[in-house]
Amino acid sequence: MSGSLPAYLARRFALLALTMVLVPSLSFLMFTLIQGDQTAPWDLLSELVTYLSATFLQADLGGETFRHDTFIRTRGAFEVVRDGFLVDVYLLAGALILGIGLGLLLGTVQATRPRSSYVSRAISVLTAFVLSSPVYWLGLMVLLLFAPGVGSVVQIPFLSTSSDYRAPSEDPLRFLQSIWFPCLIIGAPLLAACTRMCAAQLRGALSEDFVRTARGKGLRGRRVIGRHALPAAAPAVVALVGVNMNLILTNLALIELVFNIPGGYRYIERALVNRDVDLVQALVLESTFFIVVANFLSDAVQGWLDPRVRTGEPL
Repeated sequence: MSGSLPAYLARRFALLALTMVLVPSLSFLMFTLIQGDQTAPWDLLSELVTYLSATFLQADLGGETFRHDTFIRTRGAFEVVRDGFLVDVYLLAGALILGIGLGLLLGTVQATRPRSSYVSRAISVLTAFVLSSPVYWLGLMVLLLFAPGVGSVVQIPFLSTSSDYRAPSEDPLRFLQSIWFPCLIIGAPLLAACTRMCAAQLRGALSEDFVRTARGKGLRGRRVIGRHALPAAAPAVVALVGVNMNLILTNLALIELVFNIPGGYRYIERALVNRDVDLVQALVLESTFFIVVANFLSDAVQGWLDPRVRTGEPL
């Protein structure tokens, strides 16, 4: 059935798999035209086929099979991305978990409190401040004001500091200390957007007939919110993940630079300055992968929570 969840996920997976190939292809063509290596259509097509074959069949991002006339590194582009990939995943996963989780929590608190209450006003001011502040500035200010050994106002013991990253296999506690705050800063814009969206959607859901019916049956307020109102408001919040992935990846690159975290994106500035085409292409491919996976998971959760998403009916 076209309205079933597996059929919907199959359609979304096919479209996102096509995106996974299309975006790096367009990026490759753009860089090739800028460099002026090939201009004839058939030559461009031949180069593109060689690039796609080397990339997706041989994991060769500027190595043996395919190489641009680019910046010379001590490591290949694939090695740079591979060595920083797990760190990027840790930061991205932590940012999404904190952004969505805290956004749902704060949005629920704001929606269930009168708008004139101090708590609701404080959340509104906090979200407005986060949305208007660049993440690199937030990270830098916290390091200068509160980081252990650096802070000039008060030094918070378990706060992340620059060059403090440790792998989870090496020191789990130090890993958590070094990564929790960068994850929070990376996901801060998503947190603020989820808070506002959750509050708006939840206020509307609390006035729906099915919620009034649940309350009329004698269910407690928390149970009504958790079992009835919040699932109705969640799809719109989850949709923000796919929409904001580009911003989150940009924040990821900035925070890796500010906190000197050994992820792959901390090399993006150096790659652009040095016109390191192979490394830029590798990072574009990694970004496309993250965006595709995040959108697929977002679509899956939305389709599971709201059947109307699967059939394309108006929400």
